[in-house]
Order: sequence, then C-alpha cells, then structure tokens
Amino acid sequence: MTNSEVDAGATITIKKKLKNKKMENENFQPEESLRLINGIINSAKNKLADDGFQFIFWGWLIIVCAMTHYVSIKLNFEMGYVVWIILPPLGAILSAIYGYKQSKKSNVKTYIDTYLGFLWGGFIIGSIITLAFGFIHGIKTTYFFLMILYGVATFITGGMLNFKPLIIGSLFSFALAGISVFLGDVDQFLCISAALLFSYVIPGHLLKSKFKQQTKNA
Repeated sequence: MTNSEVDAGATITIKKKLKNKKMENENFQPEESLRLINGIINSAKNKLADDGFQFIFWGWLIIVCAMTHYVSIKLNFEMGYVVWIILPPLGAILSAIYGYKQSKKSNVKTYIDTYLGFLWGGFIIGSIITLAFGFIHGIKTTYFFLMILYGVATFITGGMLNFKPLIIGSLFSFALAGISVFLGDVDQFLCISAALLFSYVIPGHLLKSKFKQQTKNA
C-alpha cells in the first residue's frame, strides 16, 4: 500500500468520525440538555447534602458558644468567653478532617462545586477579617456583618441548588441582622444564634434528610 493510499484512508476515517460527531450534536435535544443540567445540579446537591454536616456542625457549635456566653453573662460569670477560645479552633480541625475525607470519596467535580468552593472560600475570608477587627468596632457591628455574611452565602448557595430552605433561612439571617442594630450588646448572642438556627441548622437537617430519602429510593 502506497503512502497516498494510507493518507486517503486516514482522511476518510476522520471525515466519518466528524460526521458521526456532528450527528450526535444534532441529536442532542433541548430535553437532553435540561436533563444534563438537572443531573449536574442534583449531583452537587447530593454532595452538599453529604457536606450538610458542615451546616449542622458549625450551626450548632456557634449556637452553643453564643448561648453559653450569654448565660454566663446573665449569671455574672466572667469566664464565659473562654468557650470561644476552645470550641471554634477544635471545630475547625474536625471540620477540616471531615472535609478532607469527603474530598477523597468524590471522583467527579462539577462547575457548581467549583463556584460553591469559591463562594464559601470568600465567606471564610470575610468572616476572618470581620472577627479580626471585631475588637475595634465592638460586638454589635461584628455580629451584624457576620449575619449578613451568613445570609449572602446561604442565599446564593440555595439559589444555585434550587433549595428553598437555604434561601428562606438566609432571609431570616438578613432580618435578624437588621433587628440586631436596635438591641444591646448581650442580646447579640441571641440574634446570631437565631440566625444560625434558621440559615444553617434547619436547612442543613432538611438537606441531609432529603439526600437520605433520595438514596433510599434509588
């Protein structure tokens, strides 16, 4: 077989592949596109449901810290702030270990996973900066901005995953941030606890429950 014959055969093969690819694209109907998009969203939703642990874990952890500090102030116990020094750093370690183990289990990463990663990465950076300068602005301003950050992160996450409990919870967080402006310093602990209950804990449990139900029916 001559070189020209080989080249001719290769050209015919490439043309056939291109034609088949074109036919596949043409046969890709809008309904299939919607199914693909829904599949990606459901994949991210299920993954977040696994990570619903993070919503539940951090929600309850900060609520425990805030309410412990609140009760200690009411009882004139001056060492109530110590809970903030112990629990959040310990929680960060446990959360990081859990996140690392979960990432090892996941073999597929969608564009929604990437967007959510940047969103919550930005939330963490914003929270750290807010807390770092909290001693300058005081508890009212610090907790106000934290509740706004909670609201923004959960509102966007809920919108991307089309999960209404997160969206509704975020609205409670925004509302409580507004209410906190009219309350005293000590009552800020009650406000931020309520904000986390509605924006983290309740949606986290609902998301986890929905995921378990989907897994059971699968």
